Amino acid sequence: MVITISNRYGCGAFAIAQRVAERLGYEFVDEQLPVVVAKRLHTSPEAVESAEDMGRSMSERMLRGLELGTPEVRAETGPTFDEECLREVQEAVREYAARGNVILFGRGAHAILGRGPGILRVFMTAPREWRVHHVMEAGDADEKTAAAEVERIDRARREYLRAYYDLDWGDSANYDLVVDTSTFGVEGCTDLITHAAGGR
Repeated sequence: MVITISNRYGCGAFAIAQRVAERLGYEFVDEQLPVVVAKRLHTSPEAVESAEDMGRSMSERMLRGLELGTPEVRAETGPTFDEECLREVQEAVREYAARGNVILFGRGAHAILGRGPGILRVFMTAPREWRVHHVMEAGDADEKTAAAEVERIDRARREYLRAYYDLDWGDSANYDLVVDTSTFGVEGCTDLITHAAGGR
């Protein structure tokens, strides 16, 4: 079984995903992916993380996409560092998935693997105000800072899925299970996901 976890920022998904992994005895994959990709590209995990940050230079990426759609330009240019990172992330996700009994956290894993037997694609969410206050409590931030961070990261994730996979990040049709963490809490969400995994 492979479980992919996507989430709106600040909904507590990381702790829940770790709890699910512990309960099922699955490998939990999050920080390992940038490390694997960095080794393959002979760079640093920080550089890979930066390449995935859609909020950093979305306009540049969009322009690059338009250029690659023009045949005469495509023939003269090689892949960008961002595109190399994307290719290696996709390959690493598929390799982890092939081993089975794994939880893949973020990185567009649900888009890379798609719908299929033995795959459970989970999206965790919660109301915006709840998430803002959760970020405030977890990071000792004021409300304005927390709200700005929630908006920034949600926007970056939405743009990443749209730019690279042409998917609506928050569309429930792209997932097998959508869970409101503010309603069920850590234990309740853990129960729901583990039960759903058993049903798959």
